[in-house]
Amino acid sequence: MKQWILAASLCVLALGGCATQNKSVTPGAVTAPTDNQAAWKQRQDKFAQMRSWRLQGKVGMQFRDQSASFNIAWLQQGNDQYEMNIKNPLTGSIMAYLKGTANEVTMQADGKTYRDADAERLLQGQMGVSLPLSGMKYWVRGVPSPDSPVEQVTLDNSGRPQVLQQSGWRVEYTGWQGEGWNALPSKVNLSRQAENTKVKVIAKEWQTRY
Repeated sequence: MKQWILAASLCVLALGGCATQNKSVTPGAVTAPTDNQAAWKQRQDKFAQMRSWRLQGKVGMQFRDQSASFNIAWLQQGNDQYEMNIKNPLTGSIMAYLKGTANEVTMQADGKTYRDADAERLLQGQMGVSLPLSGMKYWVRGVPSPDSPVEQVTLDNSGRPQVLQQSGWRVEYTGWQGEGWNALPSKVNLSRQAENTKVKVIAKEWQTRY
């Protein structure tokens, strides 16, 4: 399993930017209220009420000198419970199934069951995949995690993040499914310079429940 993942080809796409004028908001800075800042707050308040969501898409990764790509089906219920299928990008077969709660993560792969208190450590140890799942459950929706300070965020004119920096990760949004402040991302790029890690998430289908 680990060998297949590490040998899989990465869907390499350049981290995108945006040509429109941006406004950066840094914690602690005193700025006058603006329309996009109000929309940004409204977005965070609204998405905090989301009871569950489902994401289906593709993930491409590059870490150090290794790369991987796979399809993903992610069902999140609240902040702590989730189920995730990691699929072969060519055949669609399930390579690993994860089920997590606040206290334990279980992974089934290659006919075996693995358990750990930390999902990121479990994925890294068993599949060679480094995903910041604790932050990603917020970042993939275009909102910051409430568990750590936001280092910086750059908003577009609709109050959606273009760049979000948190927990040592830089998160860039290069595509959206819709035009409003409450649109969900279609393309998300994550990078962590300290570990030379890049992750690209392409969301093909979103389902949400409030």
